[in-house]
Amino acid sequence: MKIDLGKIFDDFYGDISAMIPNILTGIIVLILFIILGKLVYIFIGKRIQIKWKDSIVSTFIAEASKWSFYIFGIIIALNIVGFGGVASSLIAGAGISAIIFGFAFKDIGENFLAGIILALKRPFEIGDIIEIDGFKGNVKGLDLRTTHLRNVEGKDIYIPNSSIIKNTLINYTKDGNLRINFMIGIAPESDINRTRDLIIDYLRSNKQILKNPVPNVIVLELGEFTTDLQVLFWVDILVNKKLPDSYLGHNIRSKVITDVKQILDQNKIEMPSQVIEHKMYRENKFRVTKE
Repeated sequence: MKIDLGKIFDDFYGDISAMIPNILTGIIVLILFIILGKLVYIFIGKRIQIKWKDSIVSTFIAEASKWSFYIFGIIIALNIVGFGGVASSLIAGAGISAIIFGFAFKDIGENFLAGIILALKRPFEIGDIIEIDGFKGNVKGLDLRTTHLRNVEGKDIYIPNSSIIKNTLINYTKDGNLRINFMIGIAPESDINRTRDLIIDYLRSNKQILKNPVPNVIVLELGEFTTDLQVLFWVDILVNKKLPDSYLGHNIRSKVITDVKQILDQNKIEMPSQVIEHKMYRENKFRVTKE
């Protein structure tokens, strides 16, 4: 049987020529939907961002709206071109594909859902100082998969959102108040009440230390060589939370320790010193003689 290649090409060319208007129309429709998707993304993103600042909710809704336009545009374009069966197959296969991809990308989906929960529950804000599973730092960003922290060493830490949901979260800046404490030892012969009054007077005069809750000095231990006092005071960490070197009030803590040491020195409050007793034992010497 002889195959007429010329006729085959003529028929193919005729079919393509007949489809060109539909192909062009489908391309134009797809481009329109892409443009609409981008416009909706910008419009919805800005409107929601005004209501939910520093939140992934606005980004998520805007992205979902944009991709919805893209998908509808592809389906309509395929129907216009004449590939309605392909579009139906894509829709029918979406459910099966979702199951397959759900198992394949379980962790990604888990982090995605955790990110949405964090955005809605809002246990922290951008700029807060938090601790999760031993990692501490300022919250710099929150996306659909990870939470971005920056610690005092300048290291950027990206924690999966699912880990934040599963583990204990400590927010140091939820209400702004943070208690700082340190221990100081004085010699046993030093006057405890006088020492305590000197430290409390200084804490009350320091403008960086909150007056309420009131600062306090308590006696922890009475030892053979030392009397241990614990100094407790509160600071408003919201004032300094955006400054890396003021993280968790370390700067104010260092300054208070230094100032307290100077005050005790000026008032002749001695620091503890261990007394070591040396005993010298005379060694007996024996003369050994041989016969």
